[in-house]
Amino acid sequence: MQAKLLRVLQEGEIQPLGAGRVDKVDVRVVACTHRDLAEEARAGRFREDLYYRLAVLELLVPPLREHREDIPALAAEFARRYAERFGMPHVRLTPELVDALQRVDWPGNVRQLENAVARIVALSTGGEDRPRGVHGSLGRYRGRDGFRGSAEGTLSLREQLDAVERSLIRRTMTAVGGNQSEAARRLGLNRGSLIERLKKYG
Repeated sequence: MQAKLLRVLQEGEIQPLGAGRVDKVDVRVVACTHRDLAEEARAGRFREDLYYRLAVLELLVPPLREHREDIPALAAEFARRYAERFGMPHVRLTPELVDALQRVDWPGNVRQLENAVARIVALSTGGEDRPRGVHGSLGRYRGRDGFRGSAEGTLSLREQLDAVERSLIRRTMTAVGGNQSEAARRLGLNRGSLIERLKKYG
């Protein structure tokens, strides 16, 4: 496959599968990798001639752990985005929580940070209080100073459903001025079930 790609880059030609003709193409190739291609080429695992064809202009994107100063702004934006998605417009990350996020190594980089903030928002009760379950969701990868930081992949189905249910209950309670009986009626619940959910979601 590397040889075929090299021909495309060198000759500007491709042969469609099953066709007897060769077509000229004029394309610009953008490639990305998490591997050190120069080292891979030296070790014989990647064609050196292809490497030099691809490496005309190299952009090195540092891992998130090397520019931790960007984490507060990224986390705030992700919190705003997911709070809006979950119908929770007043969720804000406390300085303590942002500091904790900055101490995580984030092997999955920005995407992993986004998923962690989405989980935090889903577990939040709103406002500026420290979200419930943070220590449970911040728990697989070790950051600086021994802090074990958030590294969960994506929100589970249960967490997404809880976030939607909490959002519906909050909006309904607001619409009925806090009247639990009326809220239960609109939500199709008995009053006891609603009260259980109100306790569950704080």
